[in-house]
Amino acid sequence: MSTVIQNSREIQMYGSPKAQIMESIERSITYKFSGIGMIICSYMSDIQEMNERNESGVYTEQIRQTLNICKMLMMDNELGFNKE
Repeated sequence: MSTVIQNSREIQMYGSPKAQIMESIERSITYKFSGIGMIICSYMSDIQEMNERNESGVYTEQIRQTLNICKMLMMDNELGFNKE
């Protein structure tokens, strides 16, 4: 898959290219001191807050993209998956 197509796909799924998301995460103080699990928890807290304020549907796409980021992080780091 070409880089342009891959970036377009990632922007649709996550709101930004995966490399940009990972760069931001890896620079964060939360990641450095608490690891990827706490990053996922932070994203999930953001989702809860957006959902609470989503009466008009304004956050629906952002909620979907943030959930996709959580899934990507879990899968890339094999969190919660059997390693047999």
